[in-house]
Amino acid sequence: MMLSKHIQETVPLAAGAICLLLAGIVWMPLNQTPTFNDKEQDTQSAEDAQAVIDDQLSAGALELLQRPLFHITRRPPEVAAAPVPAPVIVTLSLTGVINSDNVEIALMRLSNRPELFRAQVGDRVGDWTVTDITESAVSVLKSDGTEQTISLNSGN
Repeated sequence: MMLSKHIQETVPLAAGAICLLLAGIVWMPLNQTPTFNDKEQDTQSAEDAQAVIDDQLSAGALELLQRPLFHITRRPPEVAAAPVPAPVIVTLSLTGVINSDNVEIALMRLSNRPELFRAQVGDRVGDWTVTDITESAVSVLKSDGTEQTISLNSGN
């Protein structure tokens, strides 16, 4: 019973020591022996070590050192905004005029809709209000205050 308790305490310590030894071997520099001579040799060996390090760094690593990955100057490329479509200009056309028993009706069509509208004086068709109907033309007032006369011959 005593032996097993001793093994239970020793095995984790031995495993930890082995891990430390392996880590030391992995991190130990290869083919380099420490020198403890004068300062001139120390600066020469430091320059040689820097040259070895520079040779070992790849082009990508050098770029990473020159332009750090997480730096405020590194931004993703700007995405171009989608072009804004031009506004559709809606026009009003006169298709026909009905004149019956002192009732005048204009048959009109909007350029962005397929249906035919029947309008009398005072009625609205899209942005336009019918102000006058004659046998061959219609006068309309647009919502922005401009007045327009549409004849049967011209369509606009």
